[in-house]
Amino acid sequence: MEDGATRAEPSSAKVGERPPDVTSHDPFTHLTIPGSFSIDMHYRIHFGYKEASEYCARIQNGYSIYTRSYARSAPNAKTITERGPNMSYDQSNYLQQQFVDRKISRREFVGRVGALGLAAATATSLISLGTQARAQTPRSGGRLKLGWYTSSASDTLRPGRMSSTTDFLRAWQVGSNLIRYSRKMTAEPDLATEWEPNKDLTQWRFKIRKGVEFHNGKKLTLDDIIYSLNLHRGEKSDSAVRTFFNDFKDIRKDGDDVLVIELQSPNADLPMTVGDVHTIIAPQGFEDWNNFVGTGPFKLKHFQPGIEMLVERNPNYFGKAPHVDEVSSIGIQDNAARMNALVAGDVHYIVRVDPKLVDAIGQAPGVAMAASASGRRITFPMQVDAAPFDNPDLRMAILYSAKRQSMVKDVLKGMGMVGNDTPIAPTDVYHDPNLPQRDFDLDKAKFHLKKAGMDGKSVTLHMSDAAGGPVAPDLAQHLKESSAEVGLNIELQREPSDGYYTNVWLKRPFCMGHLIPRPTADLTISLIYHSKAAWNETHFKDPELDALIERARSVLDGPERREIYNKAQRIIYDRSGCLIPVHPHWLDARSDKLMGWEGDPSGEGCGYRISELVWLDE
Repeated sequence: MEDGATRAEPSSAKVGERPPDVTSHDPFTHLTIPGSFSIDMHYRIHFGYKEASEYCARIQNGYSIYTRSYARSAPNAKTITERGPNMSYDQSNYLQQQFVDRKISRREFVGRVGALGLAAATATSLISLGTQARAQTPRSGGRLKLGWYTSSASDTLRPGRMSSTTDFLRAWQVGSNLIRYSRKMTAEPDLATEWEPNKDLTQWRFKIRKGVEFHNGKKLTLDDIIYSLNLHRGEKSDSAVRTFFNDFKDIRKDGDDVLVIELQSPNADLPMTVGDVHTIIAPQGFEDWNNFVGTGPFKLKHFQPGIEMLVERNPNYFGKAPHVDEVSSIGIQDNAARMNALVAGDVHYIVRVDPKLVDAIGQAPGVAMAASASGRRITFPMQVDAAPFDNPDLRMAILYSAKRQSMVKDVLKGMGMVGNDTPIAPTDVYHDPNLPQRDFDLDKAKFHLKKAGMDGKSVTLHMSDAAGGPVAPDLAQHLKESSAEVGLNIELQREPSDGYYTNVWLKRPFCMGHLIPRPTADLTISLIYHSKAAWNETHFKDPELDALIERARSVLDGPERREIYNKAQRIIYDRSGCLIPVHPHWLDARSDKLMGWEGDPSGEGCGYRISELVWLDE
């Protein structure tokens, strides 16, 4: 909310709708929040301010927001609702500014406003506003401590083999790409300062930033970039994103600062491909991946897979310098332990908060929610080439057995969106809203189950917290119970989080997965559903779908491209064999000493860029 905002009139929004009187440039005001979720928590989620609860009305059904010129800077802080008899606005403003500028301590501030006869409630408001305003000025220094959701001996910085968001977080601490993704999912300069295609989109030219150094002092050259991108090319490559590079004909240099990528067919989204986290740039010939040398905002101090990674600020970083001196990232697999670590002050930030604990976080001192809407998806892939899931009727029976609305309401506590068995979420511009929404259908599910010869029989679902966080086991249990009503017994096999994406995902015929949003529909579909995709969860191979994916790349945005993606989604919806029942919001939580947090639809922790954005007010 902008400074000087005035009181909003009571909202007419219904439960679960975005309050229409909340105005902001921020794209994340549309978070779906259930009616039992109080307005002060909405403000904590949207703004990250614990103090905002003092200016919000708590109501049971719907939204009504009352602010009194909530200000982010003390000189304009006209939010005082009461003053002591001897307290003028100028005096309160002066003291608050002294506190903001750190010219007086908190103790001195409290003592002086108390001596002026300020009422207790008003003093508290002044302190809160002053503290927040003070914290809005970035500070340098300190060690940021992050508690991520998973940790494994298979944690890696090897570009093509990264699979967990812990890997993604760490990769962007130490590495850079040709381009980076903005919060609006568009391409912004990183190692490349500008780029342009030829007329038929079969060649792209990237002008490379001059004067960039690797952490070991080596100057970045075009040879380093060519080497790094070639790691994802060819039949021998085991890169997770090699399907994106199948169409690369050549990567070459033109002079000292222009990289040329030649394609076999047109690709309008090529810049977004070379912004994927897997395409971070390493020195030519480099292979010591767990001692990664990159060009990112931080340098690696030590990396112990499954335990911790510690990085320090890169003094020669070409971009905007981070605020913190160091960042420690650890994986805390147990949900309660992760929450306790935040409350105890052992970490400044955690991810994958259990929706059942959101209200508890709202009441805990010194912590606040940090959440944003997202197109991420929790999946239940069934491998179409493995019995009994090679029977399309069994797959269809399971798709009609899921109670999706109930999953969002009862498991996600309203903090998510209903899925419809396609990877293109409702937040994506190419989402097809005309596909019939699947939900629990007893008659259809029984029909397909009987046709498959599976009535009264059992299948095993392999699952873990690693597949989307603490909600994953509850979603699995929910599916088990609704499938039992149909006549299918789903036996749940809980697997260790450690090594889940190495030992279970892509290997078991029926398991759970978790896939983060990608900035384009092409990346979203190609990574999972193309016949040559390394992460093809269901082993689904369809020449018609492959042709649509490849054709869409040559078409600029418009009705034709939308039609192509609609056809692709219909094929996935009808044939692929993957249940996608929900799209959960990102639910993170932070210490109130952590400032500068920004929601990002692409990923938790500011789209995995939290390390370079935030600062510590301690």
